[in-house]
Amino acid sequence: MLEGTVNGVSYPIAIGKDGQTLWETTDVAQERDEIWDDWSLGLGETKQETGRGYLFSRGFDASVRGALKLSPFYHNLNNAALTTDYGHFMEATEAAGSTLTLDAASTRKGSVASGGQLTWSHTVASQSERILIVGVAINLRIDQSIFSAGLFYTTYGGASMTFLASRQGASGTDVTVALWYLLAPTTGANTVVVQTPEGATTAIVAGAESLYGVDQDTPFGTVVSATGTDGTPTVTVVTSAGEQLLAVVGVEGSATIAAGTNETERWDDTQGTDVSGSGYTQAGSDGGVMAPSLTSGTDWVEIAVPIKPGSAGSRSVMFISDTTKIFKYTYDSDTGLTLDATDTTASGVAGRPAKVNGNWYSPMGSGASAQKLTGITWADVTGTWKADHLSTYQKGVTPTVARVNSTTQNTVELNADTGDITDTWTNESEAVSDTSTKVTDLLESQGLLFVPKEDSLYEFGSEAESRNAIPFLGRGKVDADNGKGSFAFGDEIIYMSKGDLWRYRIGRGALPIGINTIRSFRKIAAIPTLKSGRPAFGVHVGEYWYYLQNEGEVSDLIQARKRREGDPAGHELIQHSVLTIPLSKGMGVDSRNRLWIKGASTDETTRDIRVIELADDGSLDLQNRKGQVSADHDIYFDERNPGRPQDQVQIRHMTVELEGDWDATTSLQLKLWLDNATSAISHGAAITAAGVTVRNPTTFGTSDTCYRFRPQLTLTTNSSYLPKSSDPQILRLIAGIRFPEIIRIVIPADDGVLSGMTAIDAEQNLRRLQNQGVVAFGRPGETSTFNAEIFSVTDTMYATEKGFAHGIALQLRRFVTP
Repeated sequence: MLEGTVNGVSYPIAIGKDGQTLWETTDVAQERDEIWDDWSLGLGETKQETGRGYLFSRGFDASVRGALKLSPFYHNLNNAALTTDYGHFMEATEAAGSTLTLDAASTRKGSVASGGQLTWSHTVASQSERILIVGVAINLRIDQSIFSAGLFYTTYGGASMTFLASRQGASGTDVTVALWYLLAPTTGANTVVVQTPEGATTAIVAGAESLYGVDQDTPFGTVVSATGTDGTPTVTVVTSAGEQLLAVVGVEGSATIAAGTNETERWDDTQGTDVSGSGYTQAGSDGGVMAPSLTSGTDWVEIAVPIKPGSAGSRSVMFISDTTKIFKYTYDSDTGLTLDATDTTASGVAGRPAKVNGNWYSPMGSGASAQKLTGITWADVTGTWKADHLSTYQKGVTPTVARVNSTTQNTVELNADTGDITDTWTNESEAVSDTSTKVTDLLESQGLLFVPKEDSLYEFGSEAESRNAIPFLGRGKVDADNGKGSFAFGDEIIYMSKGDLWRYRIGRGALPIGINTIRSFRKIAAIPTLKSGRPAFGVHVGEYWYYLQNEGEVSDLIQARKRREGDPAGHELIQHSVLTIPLSKGMGVDSRNRLWIKGASTDETTRDIRVIELADDGSLDLQNRKGQVSADHDIYFDERNPGRPQDQVQIRHMTVELEGDWDATTSLQLKLWLDNATSAISHGAAITAAGVTVRNPTTFGTSDTCYRFRPQLTLTTNSSYLPKSSDPQILRLIAGIRFPEIIRIVIPADDGVLSGMTAIDAEQNLRRLQNQGVVAFGRPGETSTFNAEIFSVTDTMYATEKGFAHGIALQLRRFVTP
């Protein structure tokens, strides 16, 4: 009878009825992939449920389905004069605009292969209200749909430019002219890229012109274009004084083009005998006729467009009230924030402001007169009245303004002045609840007034008692910050409280809907999350909510939206943790969808104003402008338990697919949390290039096996990273796992064949090894050994050539090493 070894001891191995040795593999080591390729159903998925969520993020934006991006880039400016209190935001406009001025022009020509690029450098001056316009003349007739679909496009400094217009030549005229533009382009020398689609080789003459003092809301008048074969390119544009007219001409073949009357040539060139192109400007006061002359060449296309100046009131400014001060800021997409002025009101405590009859009014508490903004100048209000908070309020057919009485701080009063708001507050005042709790904010929604207080949210009744809209909140949960930064969203009031984020639906009732109500979200001891924090301030932009979740000296910016049709059932909100910043208290949104955040850290060196640019729909789905410089960006995935709870698996590889802007300035480290580990284990070297990267089998510490695992990704940017023109993306992560090989061994329970021991001794020895970790095994007839774990020792009957015999059955599991 053949013998094998178990933990260095020899044992006979039973022989089956067909003469086979009963040392058999009963289950091969099967492999499987665990895949993460969509995180858009939000945070709080502690363990795998939907497979489309994640636990928590500090620096990633997972809100777009099918791609994991970095959190939005922000500009920030430190201001040590900011306090640790709440701030309020008021947008206004400058009283004078800028003079529209041509900054610089540049040109490039070339013959570009199919799918190739034409590139050159263009320098944009550091001026305000900038625009960059790129025009191209092409030797092919190209339909406008090719440009509109983004198959033929341009970029500057990595930022996509917006297609403005194109015109192809008449039949037989092989030339097309197209224009793109970019508002607030990056200053300095950057690369213009003209990307051609797949197809024929393209001859191009291109030019770029940058201007400043341009209206950033409506930069253009009406585009006019024409084509002809008569050698006299002409368009007439409706324009006016103060504007600049820009025209681009393309001519089939080699041509000589010159500026016409009142025109200035900005660029002009010819690409071989294929195409000629040139760009011109004209003052808006010169009539709007753009008619360059041709001394050779006849078939032409011309596009012209008026550029509008930054007129009076066109530049947005943001005022931020913070206790005694009101700060005035301006913002540039490229260069960031500038603190232009500070207005101080002694003994003031700024509260919720209101814009009434065209003017902003900022309450300053019981110690100082409220302030009125006229143009960009603050002064005491007429009558030097005082208030803690203000709000508009449509009282029946009468538009009014409501204030919180600064003396009796639970009392709301009304004022129906139609012009300047004076000290004519009516006796139609009402005490909201009792004087033991203060009013902390005022909100209007659907013609109703709502009064957040330290204890709850109240619906104001001008002719009846105000009522508690959230009766679930007890008076024992009074908190001085409750209600501050609440906001209205359609027919809902979102109330901030220490315990949770509350949603009151007008006329229907209230429910808590904050992150603590996500049933799948639980705290993991070793992973920092915001679960213990409190909501602190919120705003909405379109369908998207943004609010701060604060804990200690840290704020997490949360994006939330209601579930849409087509979303799977689940929590009322889909919420994403997109950014972690020093403690902040206060947010506002301006007319250009820029999200402003006020810092409130006890460390004044991190007490900053931050600005994030949002997409037109209020989402974070902007190309580029991703991540921060010299920062770690972390995301923790949901935990997977691929087998039964008592089964281990072996991690064999991790594979990641990356897309977008990856280079030496970005490095992605793959990590895994195994079982109840207190730290993650890095998996291989960091990744710095786009594409598919496979990290081959490796050993994590002293073991590559686990019962459950959670991936973590850390994307680190260095000091050379360019966030404004970068958008590195993660498309999917795969963790390859292997289940153990199961081996069954039968040892005869026969004193006569067991060497030096009885069957009872053998069974006792083997049971001592069960579930005690790996031991060495030697197959019959082999000198080498392998390691495996005994997870079962049982009595058994096995068939032999002569009948049945009694045996000891062992079951082993081992992970095969390749």
